[in-house]
Amino acid sequence: MKWMLLLTLISTSAIAADINLDNITKSDLKDVSNEMGANFSHTAVSAPETNGLWGVEVGLVGGATRSKDLEKVINRNGGDGKDFKNLPHGGLMVRAHFPLELFVEITAIPTIKASDAEIRSSSIGIGWNAGGYFGLPLDLAVGFNGSSSNFEYDQVINNSSTSGTDVNSTINFKSKTSSLWIGVSKEFLGMLTPYLKVGTFHVSSDIDVSAAGGGTIFAFTNSQKQSVSNDGTYGALGLNFQLALFKIGAEVARSNGVASTTTKLSLDF
Repeated sequence: MKWMLLLTLISTSAIAADINLDNITKSDLKDVSNEMGANFSHTAVSAPETNGLWGVEVGLVGGATRSKDLEKVINRNGGDGKDFKNLPHGGLMVRAHFPLELFVEITAIPTIKASDAEIRSSSIGIGWNAGGYFGLPLDLAVGFNGSSSNFEYDQVINNSSTSGTDVNSTINFKSKTSSLWIGVSKEFLGMLTPYLKVGTFHVSSDIDVSAAGGGTIFAFTNSQKQSVSNDGTYGALGLNFQLALFKIGAEVARSNGVASTTTKLSLDF
């Protein structure tokens, strides 16, 4: 099961080693921050179900988020945008359900340092399965998702803010996301569970530039720190397949217009 998380971490550190954000506009900043936030937003690739009085699931999730805006900014700054058309994500996941049809999900990437990059992320999802509580023929749940992530990497800045000289810098993206959703699922053949979730999505990001002499990557201000936020809709369509204690899942999601795919491999008790 370790391969999904390992691949995610290797891919992310490789991207960080070559990324170069410079002279970005306010619009660019909102778009890129939106993609960063969506990439690290919460998912346990789980149906909004509660099966029995108690239950615990542990495993790994991993996938990629389409980052067309980041690709565009990289291309504009002379880089190779195709290397940044997708952002990888992944982590450890735990899900548990309790009496009264309540469930909690947690995902996390512990602090990882590699190739002049540092990544950490954690998220939580909570929900209530009204379908199970009232004995409906399908699972019908409401829930909340929240996440917090930190992505930091080193970069050389050379623009008007540095008077055309190379200046070493550290770029830090901190993002928080939240989502309110309603979801439905139904088990078939005792092993297949398709599901659908729809709701709202919010992401807020703080971008800090640490560079000597006031160097910055922003084209619209001399400040080394900016905060942006975006609001939109959230939707996810997924499928879980269970064989004995093993569960495999796949999900496609769209958070404020940003598309992502995620897979899961877990043990479900």
